[in-house]
Amino acid sequence: MDFLGLDLPKITGVLQNEYAEVETRDEFVDLVFWLENGEILHIEEQNELTTEDLIRFAHYDLRIYSQHRVQIHTVVLSPANSKRNPLLFIDSGCLQYSVRHLVIETRNADEVLERIHTDIESGKPVNELELIFAPLMESRLPVKELLFKTIQLEKKIKDENVKNKIIALTLVVSNRLVEPEILEEIWEEIKMLKILKYAEEKGKSEERKELIEKQLAKKFGKIPNDLAEKIRSMDNALLDILSLEILDFQSIEDLNIFIKKMNL
Repeated sequence: MDFLGLDLPKITGVLQNEYAEVETRDEFVDLVFWLENGEILHIEEQNELTTEDLIRFAHYDLRIYSQHRVQIHTVVLSPANSKRNPLLFIDSGCLQYSVRHLVIETRNADEVLERIHTDIESGKPVNELELIFAPLMESRLPVKELLFKTIQLEKKIKDENVKNKIIALTLVVSNRLVEPEILEEIWEEIKMLKILKYAEEKGKSEERKELIEKQLAKKFGKIPNDLAEKIRSMDNALLDILSLEILDFQSIEDLNIFIKKMNL
């Protein structure tokens, strides 16, 4: 809330945000959160905010209200190059509806990304929110190129768990700002990176198993096939233990005892 400049209570949880449309389809609302005072925050991302968008958001909020019966704060986030819509209010007579429209124009993405790049290279902690919202900030680049540049920088984060979360949230925030095929292209690249990472780790694991087999063979001669298969089925944690236990093995029977002890 502080980052976005919203005077609202802290977020305490995420709401289920798929609401059945009996006559046609399911509608998916962008982001819906519980606030610590029991109220609800509904966030949408739009390149431009139109009256049709307001009607659609009002439709969402009525369904949310019908289910939870608490006050709802709806905020529409737009990139810095968007035009502010002076009409943020609908008055249909019996129904009045309004939203807050935040155009992220007080921060410069080029400066933010340059600073964060320096921090990542030097091993300093980074402001995750700045990365997540960078595609909405002011920049000399078009939104599409800015999104690509942001994702490329996020991929340099060493903590795998943090990196994956930041990339996922960046895509969520940007999902209405670029064409679906652009998001799909980025997503495919991310999946490929994970596959390559898995292949790299798997390759290292196979090398360790082969090395342990060679150590055992040098110490006790040819390893029985059934024991060799057990070694190949071990995960990295068991391989770590086995590589230390080998130093104390006096016979191939010690390997058999170790395998039985590990319930393999």
